[in-house]
Amino acid sequence: MEAGEPWRRLSRALLEALDGPLRRWAGLRLADAFAGLSHVYLELEGGWCGVSLVPRWLPLEPLDAVLEDATPRMLARLAARGGGLAAAFAVAAVNAATGAWIECSPEPGVAVQRTGLASLLRVERGDTVVMLGYMPGLAGELAARGARVAVAELDPSLLSEAERAGYPVLRSMEETLEALRAADIVVASGSAVLDPPRLLKELAAAGAARERVLAGPTSSFHPLVAGRLGATLVAGTYIDRSVCRELRWAVAAGAGPHSLERRRRARLVKWVARPPPPSPTRGAR
Repeated sequence: MEAGEPWRRLSRALLEALDGPLRRWAGLRLADAFAGLSHVYLELEGGWCGVSLVPRWLPLEPLDAVLEDATPRMLARLAARGGGLAAAFAVAAVNAATGAWIECSPEPGVAVQRTGLASLLRVERGDTVVMLGYMPGLAGELAARGARVAVAELDPSLLSEAERAGYPVLRSMEETLEALRAADIVVASGSAVLDPPRLLKELAAAGAARERVLAGPTSSFHPLVAGRLGATLVAGTYIDRSVCRELRWAVAAGAGPHSLERRRRARLVKWVARPPPPSPTRGAR
């Protein structure tokens, strides 16, 4: 695959959603946008907001001038050039538009996640699960159901935490790809989409897995995006406009969406959805 193609594929996935089910909000201007220590925050005209993790394992290019007159569609196009911060703002913009779509659509096609993700995935004893990004709570839930959980993680401190918790850790790309080829279920942190060269290679290796999941606040984008990237399920977070101010303050203070719930200042609704199948026209290209 050509070096820049994974970034263009991410851009195309975002644009397909913006030119399709999210087109009503694709041209809105940004009312606010900035990068905090851990997350980027973005707010659209109309008050809908979205967040994305800051991918500090990638080079972070300055974008202040671009953000002044940007729209979700403009940011999605910018993501095609490559760059962690451009991808983060593009994803956050699509997440904000997805929140608007959920709020304004009579039947948006997402379901509130009322049980743990392990239950939704029908994890069985003996299943092999590979986590791309360590999520302690979910790892524990999976292990409690008898799954064999292995963890790949780019943050050394989180990788050490997973190892201390007793999970086999995958320290190289070769180890990770080998484990993915044998996996029954793959759960990737939503932040993995901010590194499409890596994620697309990993999801391709996991082609035989019965479920490939993108989960977490960064993956709060329209399910069409998840499907175009190779996932079978997306688990996101709905951010009501009434809590956007609270979320903005949390991001400005260096935290993220989870901090709102930990402080009991706001309840964020988790949702799940399956991507729509590719259209016959698109698949024939």
